Amino acid sequence: MHWLSLGAVGLSVASTAVAQGGFPPPLAGDIKTIPAAGSDASISYRETSICEEHAKAWAGYVHMPSTYIQDVQGDDPYNASYFFWYFEARVNPREAPTAIYLAGGPGQSSIWGAVSDGGPCYVNPDSNSTTSNEWSMNTHVNMLYVDQPNSVGFSYDAVLNSTFDTLFIVPEALNDTSIVSFDEYPEGVPEANSTLWYGSFPSQNILHTANTTAIAARTLWHFAQGFFGNLQQGYLALGKQLRGYTVPVTAAYFVSQNEKIQNGQLNGSAAVELPVDTIGFANGCTDLLYQLEYYPQMAYNNTYGLQVINETVYEMAMAAVPACLQLVRDCRSLSEEYDPDQSAFNETVNAVCTNATATCAAIGAAYDMVSNRSDFNMAHTQPDPFPPYYLAAYLNQDWVQKELGVPVNYTEDSNLVANIFLALTGDPSVVRGLEKLEYLLSSGVKVALVYGDRDYRCPWLGGEALSLQANWTGAEGEHKQQFYHTTSSAWMLEGMLMMSLDFRAAGYEYIHTNRSYSGGVVRQHGNLSFSRVFESGHDVAAYVSLHPLRRSASLPSFPHPTNTKPKKQPETNFKIFNRALFNKDIASGRLPTSGRFNNYSTTGPSSSFSVKDVLPPVPDPICYVYTVGSACTVDQYVAFEEGNATVVEFVVTDPNGGGGLCEIILACWCVVANNVIIGGPILGSAV
Repeated sequence: MHWLSLGAVGLSVASTAVAQGGFPPPLAGDIKTIPAAGSDASISYRETSICEEHAKAWAGYVHMPSTYIQDVQGDDPYNASYFFWYFEARVNPREAPTAIYLAGGPGQSSIWGAVSDGGPCYVNPDSNSTTSNEWSMNTHVNMLYVDQPNSVGFSYDAVLNSTFDTLFIVPEALNDTSIVSFDEYPEGVPEANSTLWYGSFPSQNILHTANTTAIAARTLWHFAQGFFGNLQQGYLALGKQLRGYTVPVTAAYFVSQNEKIQNGQLNGSAAVELPVDTIGFANGCTDLLYQLEYYPQMAYNNTYGLQVINETVYEMAMAAVPACLQLVRDCRSLSEEYDPDQSAFNETVNAVCTNATATCAAIGAAYDMVSNRSDFNMAHTQPDPFPPYYLAAYLNQDWVQKELGVPVNYTEDSNLVANIFLALTGDPSVVRGLEKLEYLLSSGVKVALVYGDRDYRCPWLGGEALSLQANWTGAEGEHKQQFYHTTSSAWMLEGMLMMSLDFRAAGYEYIHTNRSYSGGVVRQHGNLSFSRVFESGHDVAAYVSLHPLRRSASLPSFPHPTNTKPKKQPETNFKIFNRALFNKDIASGRLPTSGRFNNYSTTGPSSSFSVKDVLPPVPDPICYVYTVGSACTVDQYVAFEEGNATVVEFVVTDPNGGGGLCEIILACWCVVANNVIIGGPILGSAV
């Protein structure tokens, strides 16, 4: 198999966020443009020198005209320019595999991953410089970050001069976003001020972006065909949040397209095979049918002794689950019959699926109604300052925009895409995520499920349940013996007879991040692994524990090294990523898991729930000007409105809090001071 090498395809990038008070600078003169192999698409790119100090990198666009992506077009054809940032591996890039990173949301930019979530660098608090990440995923792997679907990050259909409202919170219609084109102001464009900024953005047309995960997957396949050309590549996708849907759906589509190419069904096209070797995602919401019921459980009984909801609310929430799941089944049944391609052109199917999605989201909202705990890390309270959004202003800096060569401002989280997926098509209820995982496993693809155990947005308990439901060739595999001889250490087994068990029979072992600590536990058999990462929230790679491990129990019959140092979960994430991709056991990274060793299984207890910890101190909030709706208190929001807020390096220093929080959650409800709800119900009909 050939891997993407440095000289094969040149790449260039663009990055911006809504720059305070300005449009992107003129494009640099050294941007190169080449035709994409066998199509009317093209690639524009330039070499970059920011963020990564140890390897070469390119950024740019794959420009896809409407004629190139006809199968994802509706009644209003549009062009799509998908932005990418490509980083060579720091070690031996010409022999390294290639991984594609897909972010969460729906509607989150993947460039988040490059500068915040296990990428080559982290943006510093000054929002104007970066620090190199020693645990970057591009150490041994060529990393490709893609902003998708259209209107996310730097990807665009058209470039329109627009305003950006930093105070925007509640959408009143599907096309309501924080971005408004100058053309939509019939009485003249309002003057820019401290909260209303000018910039260049995509059109915000609801017909000019993907409306379902299936459409997003097909469009990304077209992007990959244009990007990789005639090179055959290994493919690894890491996703999170609602993109827990995108990763398996996209990978499954790639595999099915490969099969069509092999069978001659795509003869006459220039399509090339894009082999899928491994997929993985952190804290993925992948299939409502199997994960929904674990929201109430996570809020009521978790491994941190935090009871967010009482028994009465827990029982109410659990009682609402069966009806919600039936709505999901009804949605999928109608979708399969009347919208098998999941193009979302059937209004009846859309209405049923949107109702199912909103109703199920209301069950999870019980947690938010009775507490101010963060959805993304139960150890934090709202406003949650972590992970910080320093990247937004950084990608707005003039010199950064010029370096990346972007014609549009950066949209970290697209209101447009979120509105479409959640409120127009109800996509989370449509996607049969478990079936996609089973198809991939049966096709020989490795699947790594990684969950931080303090995340509520997509709880690890639901991820574990999902993994145990998977059926594929090998889930109930033969029991074969393998003998491994390893060097002695505190946690390795020397000269022990290993028994390969099926996944459900496999037990939990500690994930030995290094010789000083264990970062989590893992169940693994064959090509499937489920990892619970300790003391991490939704963005597993971002969390660093500031206190030594204080567990009330350990896994029986397995020695556990004493943890006396703060845990660095970026390293744990890095180790899981590399062990999965390079065919090593997740627990130690020492044992082979491919070829004749493919029946490798972990051994230990069937549950890890007994491994418990206590919550750390709550961090102080950081009111950041790009995330006013989720990171600032009501008093700070009002100060913004009245022009009285004091801002230093994009952070509000006065007022220093007060008044509670106002935040939109899944576009269904708003929690403000004293838990007053504006919007929909918690346990009831759809919003």
